[in-house]
Amino acid sequence: MAAVRDLYGTVLNEGATKGILVTTAEFGPDSYSFAKDKPLTLLNGSNLLHLLEKHGHEAKIDLKEAKTILKDKAR
Repeated sequence: MAAVRDLYGTVLNEGATKGILVTTAEFGPDSYSFAKDKPLTLLNGSNLLHLLEKHGHEAKIDLKEAKTILKDKAR
């Protein structure tokens, strides 16, 4: 939710016409409620995968695998 509020503040501060926030996970209901009727678009993991597929890219989101990769890189 904090990221959505921060993005909205940035949109207003910079005079942007729209803000887009992408996550590989999900947004909570409070985030969607806050973004409603504001110039914000929230894209969750499913939306992201759909857009990638639509444009000819095969992708997957595996958060467990990503965490393992990050831990290995930190060593």
